[in-house]
Amino acid sequence: MRTATHRIRLIASAALLTTALSTGAAATASPHAPASAATAVAPTALAPAAVAPAAAAQASWPTVKSGQRGVDVTTVQLLLTARGHATKADGVFGAGTAAKVKAFQKAQRLKADGVVGRATWTRLVVTVKTGSKGAAVKALQHQLTANGHTVNTDGVFGAGTAAKVKAFQKAHRLKADGIAGPATWAALVRGGGSGGGSGTPGGGGKLSDAQASAKLKAAGISRVSSGNCTDRNRRNCTSLQGIRVGTVNGVISLKKKSGCKVVVTGGTETGHAGGKYSHWNGYKIDISHTPCVTNYIQSHAKKHHKRGDGAWVWRVTSGGKAVVDYADERRANHWDITYY
Repeated sequence: MRTATHRIRLIASAALLTTALSTGAAATASPHAPASAATAVAPTALAPAAVAPAAAAQASWPTVKSGQRGVDVTTVQLLLTARGHATKADGVFGAGTAAKVKAFQKAQRLKADGVVGRATWTRLVVTVKTGSKGAAVKALQHQLTANGHTVNTDGVFGAGTAAKVKAFQKAHRLKADGIAGPATWAALVRGGGSGGGSGTPGGGGKLSDAQASAKLKAAGISRVSSGNCTDRNRRNCTSLQGIRVGTVNGVISLKKKSGCKVVVTGGTETGHAGGKYSHWNGYKIDISHTPCVTNYIQSHAKKHHKRGDGAWVWRVTSGGKAVVDYADERRANHWDITYY
């Protein structure tokens, strides 16, 4: 009885072993056979469609809201139009613009608070490139001009606009492919305008006092000094002699993008702290401390660190590197700005 039972078990075990070996051989012979739903493994790389939103979400975006004016507001208005929420592009964030922002946010299932922050920006921006036309391209062109890369705002993405986009991207250490995607939009609306088209720190070359003064005056920016003079060798003067192109372009960009009145109170004259990125070397400029300017800076830069003199520094970065530092020198009633 035991012998018979033992034989039956041996036969059964052999059959099971044969089946297992057959299954393994089949699996080996068909390495590309589809996995079942239960054993399917997610791909290790993100699909291309998922990469752009991820990049946009990681970028640093400013906050634009009711009461603000300037190029960033115009940009929001034009992008709203491009997204099907027609808005008058007057550069003033009033009740009408707030209502359109809320409608867009509601349609995108975002918090409908009427404030354009990171989440809203990432849904609002439109990737544009050579051949694109319309309100989104016009918004891009406004931003390029405000950042020191002047281009016609005709709403047509031609060779001229492509060249300006590439120059901006190169100056901000982005991939210079001429395509305005999320990373380029984020760098544009963050501001800083340190370009000047050269892609080198401080915008490259230096200007004479007369040249810099003419550029600032044309942009509606004035300057004052306690000594009513422009001699850079006198500390009570406000001189622009030897100031860098990027510094001048930067403060012009600040004026255009903020919509604020900007008054220069300090330039390259003696009496400031030394160092590579100093006033004397043309990288710094002082402007009057006003509520409008302060609101813009604190909405477009991040509070970063406190200097040795107690002034808090608000920083704009690109590619992990500092682009602009705004030092809040309240006691001296001015913003000390460094364009790297």
